[in-house]
Amino acid sequence: MIWPILALFLPCLMVIIFTQIAQNKWVGLLVSSIIIGVSVYKGFFNNEVIIMLDVVSLVVGYYIVDTLKVDKIESR
Repeated sequence: MIWPILALFLPCLMVIIFTQIAQNKWVGLLVSSIIIGVSVYKGFFNNEVIIMLDVVSLVVGYYIVDTLKVDKIESR
C-alpha cells in the first residue's frame, strides 16, 4: 500500500525541488523524468499502475511549478 502513495507524491516533489535548485522548470521535469525512467528500466517498478501514477505525479508537479512560478522565485 505504501508504493502507490509514494508514486503519487515523490515525483511531484522531485519536480518542485529540482526546479527550485535549477531555476528552470524544464530542467526539473527532465531530471525527475530521467530518474524515474532509469528506475523503471532497472526493474524497480514492474507494476504498470505504479508507472502510471508516477507519470500523473510528474504532470501534477509540472503544473504546480508552472502555476506557482517556482522557477521565477529569486533566492537571496
